Amino acid sequence: RLPKMDDIVNGSGITNSTDGTSKEEQELDIRKKRLVYRSKQRGWLEVDLLLGTWASENVPSLSLEELDEFEKFVNLETIDIYNVLTLRSDVPEDMKASGDVGGQSVVERIQQWAKDSPLGKADKEKYVEVKTRNNLI
Repeated sequence: RLPKMDDIVNGSGITNSTDGTSKEEQELDIRKKRLVYRSKQRGWLEVDLLLGTWASENVPSLSLEELDEFEKFVNLETIDIYNVLTLRSDVPEDMKASGDVGGQSVVERIQQWAKDSPLGKADKEKYVEVKTRNNLI
């Protein structure tokens, strides 16, 4: 269980509503930042680049339901995430969009983004540029 705002000691530098945001908004912001961090720090360069870049670009705009789905994906083993990102395995059944929705699930969108991403085809200069732009180095 992750700590709630009430559990965090005031000496941590986090205060309630100093900038006009509610405790719930602060907790949501912290959750999003944790997910981006976890996406960038998986321990495998390929996953760090692909998942971390996608998270940096997309997590701030995800809905609560999408955040739950993304967090479930991030909680998978790194090898399983790698296999989904590199199309070696399909998106897990419980993470696919239901047929009546008509859209793609978060994981399906990540997989499509990774498939279309230039990261897997980047030269050394592009690699450094992308890593620097997304605060991965």
